[in-house]
Amino acid sequence: MPMQRSLYPADWDAIAHMVKVEADWKCEQCGKECKQPHEDLIDFIIRTSGRTYNKAAYARLKHPKKWELGAAHLDHIPANCHRSNLKALCAPCHCRLDLKAMGRKKMLKRERAGQLTLSLKVLEGDEL
Repeated sequence: MPMQRSLYPADWDAIAHMVKVEADWKCEQCGKECKQPHEDLIDFIIRTSGRTYNKAAYARLKHPKKWELGAAHLDHIPANCHRSNLKALCAPCHCRLDLKAMGRKKMLKRERAGQLTLSLKVLEGDEL
């Protein structure tokens, strides 16, 4: 699902870049070294695999999106850009984080649309 740019602060690109730089372009979950924005794929492969063609180099070439680094909101609220809520994650780790929180993300989307969930009303003790 593409990100809804309107939910993010105007300086999101700069914030996300800072998170990635602070993580030294490595996934903060699995430690995988990721491609930097100025690198083309071949330069990235040479930097991370050396000049030898090996299994690791082939994996980078075959699945280049796996090696892209993103900045993830741990609470899944795009407006909350406090550094403690942001983590630099490779694409697979970012996907795992999002999949674990699919229910929360759906609830947040409904709330943004002006809906409250029935379970939330019950948890707060409101009468139906």
